[in-house]
Amino acid sequence: MFAHVDINNCYVSCERLFNPSLEGRVVVVLSNNDGCVIARSNEAKAIGIKMADAEFMVRQNLKKNNAVIFSSNYPLYADMSARLMNNLARYTYTLMVYSIDEAFMALGDIRGIDLEQHTGTISRNVMQHTGLPITVGVGPTMALAKLANKAAKKQKRPYLVLDTTEKISETLLDFPIEDVWGVGLQYYHKLTECGVKTAQDFRALQPDFVRQEMTVQGWRLHQELWGKPCNVIKDVAERSKGIESSQSFSSYQTALEPIEEAAAMHAATVALKLRQQKSMAMTLTIYLRTNKHNVKHDQHYPSITVKIPFAANSTHQLTRIAVQAIRAIFQPGYNYMKTGIRATGIIPEGEIQYNLFAGYEHSREQQLAGLMDQLNDRYGRGTLRLAADSFERKWAMKQEFLSKQYTTDWKDLVITR
Repeated sequence: MFAHVDINNCYVSCERLFNPSLEGRVVVVLSNNDGCVIARSNEAKAIGIKMADAEFMVRQNLKKNNAVIFSSNYPLYADMSARLMNNLARYTYTLMVYSIDEAFMALGDIRGIDLEQHTGTISRNVMQHTGLPITVGVGPTMALAKLANKAAKKQKRPYLVLDTTEKISETLLDFPIEDVWGVGLQYYHKLTECGVKTAQDFRALQPDFVRQEMTVQGWRLHQELWGKPCNVIKDVAERSKGIESSQSFSSYQTALEPIEEAAAMHAATVALKLRQQKSMAMTLTIYLRTNKHNVKHDQHYPSITVKIPFAANSTHQLTRIAVQAIRAIFQPGYNYMKTGIRATGIIPEGEIQYNLFAGYEHSREQQLAGLMDQLNDRYGRGTLRLAADSFERKWAMKQEFLSKQYTTDWKDLVITR
């Protein structure tokens, strides 16, 4: 049996955890630069606020309902997510973190265990130990566990266990096909043309027809809805094929220097992510973007891909390349809105192809990067950084409604008396 766990209204729940007065109120969390709604409380959903609504379009509705608005506080959300995953790991021998707010668990040998009681225990204990409300779906396959989770939310239940053929058939009977894990927009249109409206309709199709129309991925989903596992929980995360860091500016940038600073910050972020997964990158793509929606301004979308002489993950190496690349593609006279860096050609750390005719002080690079990581882990991210990555960051994204760093910054710790 598998379990799928996710945090209810994740970002909103994280904010409410440290501010209980928000319970029962309309709460939304905005995306980068406070642009769009990316998380909503149930109260916000009730007044018609939709995911990805632009903030300026729903501003009056939020004001009318005395809503509380937050900018994205990613360090807080990531830390609370890590606490949740650590708690879930107590109940399984294999945990696969699927995203910041959801994970799959292998429940193992459940003979002699009351699954309903066990699932309820997980739900209650996680809430008690982290303060985060979760929904748990349990089924004989990962697809059915995910479906059980969604069905539980529709029924406003903390968990749902699909451990019998009767329960599975009953749940699939009226479950919308568009809500089934793995059915994207393209497959949805194709299936509706065939008269498929529910998960049960899809399950009733012939396997050969599904494989022909939806390739092997659709066939696997079809098999999983029949309770035949085709997906496995991976206890070792796959190495990323690409790592990217990008961010829109708080205002248009026309000068080179602030864009260089932003590129340096993104290079440092990419380098840190590479080191965290013990990887190195062989190529680096640096790009600039103007605002394609602003037709009054000339458009410019330059990018450049640089092959790194030796695969690298050190901050100062990637920063040097990024800054030089920005200087090469930047052109005056444009209103740049965004810059970003993407690392590709990811290989395991230690598998560097050296050049007989060029020197490379790999051990020195690693020692320096390790020292930076140690200091930043102890005193806070960004405590030690390269000079190219300034402290002022006047170009940084707009966060007018940012909450405190309750768990990641000493000065924002909650004090009780």
